Amino acid sequence: MGATADDKLGLGINTTIDKSKDAAADAEGQTQAYSIYTAATFDADGKITSNVIDASQATVKFDAAGKISTDLTAPVKTKVELGDEYGMRGASKIGKEWFEQAASFSEYVLGKTSEEVAAIAVDGGKATDADLVSSVTVGIDEFQLVIEKAAATAK
Repeated sequence: MGATADDKLGLGINTTIDKSKDAAADAEGQTQAYSIYTAATFDADGKITSNVIDASQATVKFDAAGKISTDLTAPVKTKVELGDEYGMRGASKIGKEWFEQAASFSEYVLGKTSEEVAAIAVDGGKATDADLVSSVTVGIDEFQLVIEKAAATAK
């Protein structure tokens, strides 16, 4: 992917639970851990030489009494593992699935430092750069965050 033996490897993970909601008498509640992560390599100048981004949405549903209705033994697939099953292509203005957009962003940041990635202009979490918007319309603010974390942990 572009890394060399002299590069440093960093991992960045961010998890939120803001899509969780209480159950009501007429609607299930859910707890959702949304995690986005990257494995990135950095050269001696701190420039990204390789980068892979993925995410998962682990959701557990429950009723008002707290009884879990989700199969807790079912595997949780990442967005990359889901591929076309994730179902974003039809809703995407550019006709690309999430995993394709994440890969495009990963390619876009090659050769940049984490500071340069953090400086990519966003509006509402989405990129504003014309070159990037042509291949990535999902929010990139979390991509930027996990790359920053990966740079901080690179060894």
